[in-house]
Amino acid sequence: MPGLVETALGLLRGWRSRPVTDWLVAAAVVGGHGVLVALTGRGDILGAPDRQQRLAVYSTGATVVALIGSFVTAAIAQYASATGRRMRVLRTAPHLASQFRRNWVSILSATLLVSAVCLLAIVMDTTETDPGGVHWAVEGALVLGAARAYRLLWLFNAVIQASDRDLADAPRPLPPSV
Repeated sequence: MPGLVETALGLLRGWRSRPVTDWLVAAAVVGGHGVLVALTGRGDILGAPDRQQRLAVYSTGATVVALIGSFVTAAIAQYASATGRRMRVLRTAPHLASQFRRNWVSILSATLLVSAVCLLAIVMDTTETDPGGVHWAVEGALVLGAARAYRLLWLFNAVIQASDRDLADAPRPLPPSV
């Protein structure tokens, strides 16, 4: 059992340092789903609803991702403004700093991409049955967005933990004397 836990932790550390793995996850999920739909003829989540329902999903997806984009900028602002020894290490240690920058950029760029794909799908999905498969592109974008949202949570948590620990280390002012 310890070997399995160590392997899982190693995979998680590798995932954190390589945002490109989110693309592989999205491709595997959507590809697997596509194969399942092709073999069974069922389960096409975005292809089954009518056009109006798909357009609602596309516009909702673009809206939600735009909102997440605002959280990304807030998280980056928190990261940039936080002070303390641990935050200094996060920003200056060669491996950690580049890892954090790659992750922030990957998350921000994914929010732009997912929004663009969803908005473009509104324009391109013009028939009742979507024979061009635009909904598959949206599904891929949304899965990528979900992977990047998880990455955002991990980064936000890391920054909050480092900031909290730095705050706990700060000297406390003495209470006023009576």
